[in-house]
Amino acid sequence: MRGGRSFLVLLAIAAGLGAYIYFVESKRDPAGAAVVAGEKVFGVEAGTIEEIRIDGSSGESTTVRRAGDVWQIVEPAALDADTSAVSSLVSTLESLESDRTVDENPASVAMYGLDPARLTVTFKVAGDDAPKRLLVGDRTPTGSDLYARVDGDPKLILIASYLEDSLDKTTFELRDKSVLKFARDGVDQVTLEPAGKPATTLVKSGDDWRLSRPLDAAADYSSVDGLIGRLFQAQMSSIEPSDAAGDPSPDDLRKFGLDTPAVVVTLGAGSTRAALAIGGEGEGSVRYARDLSRPLVFTVESSLADDLAKSADDLRSKDLFEFRSFTAVGLDMAVDGASATFAKVKAEPPADASAPASEIWKQSRPEAKDLDQSKITDMLTTLSNLRAQSFADRAPAGGQEVVVTARYGDAASPTEERIVFRRTGDVVHAIRAGEPGAAVVLTADVDRALSLFRELTGTQ
Repeated sequence: MRGGRSFLVLLAIAAGLGAYIYFVESKRDPAGAAVVAGEKVFGVEAGTIEEIRIDGSSGESTTVRRAGDVWQIVEPAALDADTSAVSSLVSTLESLESDRTVDENPASVAMYGLDPARLTVTFKVAGDDAPKRLLVGDRTPTGSDLYARVDGDPKLILIASYLEDSLDKTTFELRDKSVLKFARDGVDQVTLEPAGKPATTLVKSGDDWRLSRPLDAAADYSSVDGLIGRLFQAQMSSIEPSDAAGDPSPDDLRKFGLDTPAVVVTLGAGSTRAALAIGGEGEGSVRYARDLSRPLVFTVESSLADDLAKSADDLRSKDLFEFRSFTAVGLDMAVDGASATFAKVKAEPPADASAPASEIWKQSRPEAKDLDQSKITDMLTTLSNLRAQSFADRAPAGGQEVVVTARYGDAASPTEERIVFRRTGDVVHAIRAGEPGAAVVLTADVDRALSLFRELTGTQ
């Protein structure tokens, strides 16, 4: 019985929908209407639109104007435009097609949401004196199309409903929403000031980044570049309304948690500076923020504050060695009084003179001998992949000591780097010349390198 009752309910709903379409939609879509799918509404040449005004369904009006290749919002205020959003709008108008002609000359269009129009898009084309205007009304009952007209033409047409998102834009949606304006490639200094923590400053020298505050140490390029990229791509989620002209009042700053920001980041590019302050939490997963060179307060994703609340240790280079197994040309290693020198040398010429000569690793000290090539490569790879898991202010004075000196690059004039490892209990610290404190590394990785060293040298 229950299944039969459900079937009857569904049947009643279907009958009601059919009756609605027959009695209502049949009046809105007169029989015999011509079908002209694929017909361009305006036939505008690409690249000729110079100005667009949107009187949106929200009641807000926005005008954008092109100057050369750059679009600017000119009303309701002079603002930089979001190139992607305006380009989508322009493309939609250029390619706009009629899905169907409903009526060539309807007596009234009020029932279609076109008197007055729910949405109006007016635009000017280069070389034309009169603007073109698209009037957009309600959705059809099925929701797949929108009723529309071209101003000056009585014809009632349908356009695809998915185009509404591209046409019905607010000022906020059309404006440039970048939280900071800066030239990414020109950034040569970054300062992070998280609340309650020491400030961190990074300075670029050539292609490398280095920490200058609170300590002098090599920085991880990828981490710093990722942080700059995150800021470059960060977008406003919304803008807080304000009746006051100029900078926010002290009361506003307190209301938004910007009197004592959670974090302030300053980017330097030569003599120019751009600074972003992130304050308290808003509704949802957002935080209040402001570009310190502009008066407006806006919101950003909460995750941006987390990404910027980095400590010096977070941004330090975690790689202990610069060399890699394929760039190394020599290695000295001293463990518990035993030491050895390994070098990459040319192998014996191949019997086939046309085959290229290969390179192999040999031990040259304390005595010359051949090596298991897979084991020496494994040891070099293990050493070169060592990374800091954390950092300590200083290394212990005693403990088992391992000294590794690696040479890499040009064999005639290689670059040399030296690291001292000190083990106390289950903890291994790595000390690198020119770097403050010590890095804590995975003991298992160091043990693996030591095991391979003993196997290669025959020591215990």
